[in-house]
Amino acid sequence: MSIIVRNKIRQRYIGFKIKSNNKTPIKSFIQKEIQRQCKSILNKESKEMGIKIIRINGNIGIIKCNHVEKNNVIMLLKSINKIGSQDVNINTIATSGTIRSLINKIIHL
Repeated sequence: MSIIVRNKIRQRYIGFKIKSNNKTPIKSFIQKEIQRQCKSILNKESKEMGIKIIRINGNIGIIKCNHVEKNNVIMLLKSINKIGSQDVNINTIATSGTIRSLINKIIHL
């Protein structure tokens, strides 16, 4: 169920940091792993939750989701421990309702 405000579904943007011993994973590998984990852990499709990777710059990324799924997405990100053949640890940095304020939060950390 999504709450619609002025004909738009409310969104949340989550900043996350990827820790890995090897090179930083590629965006497509991360997207596939998120889709796989959504299906196995939450028994939902990532589209149903409104999940979309907005940006990955080095080891820091931003993911978008529906506001009611924020806690599920945070749990999902923390549950990912392998992307492709790489062992990874994903930690969330900050959450916001807009990309601009999320970037400001990340910069000031």
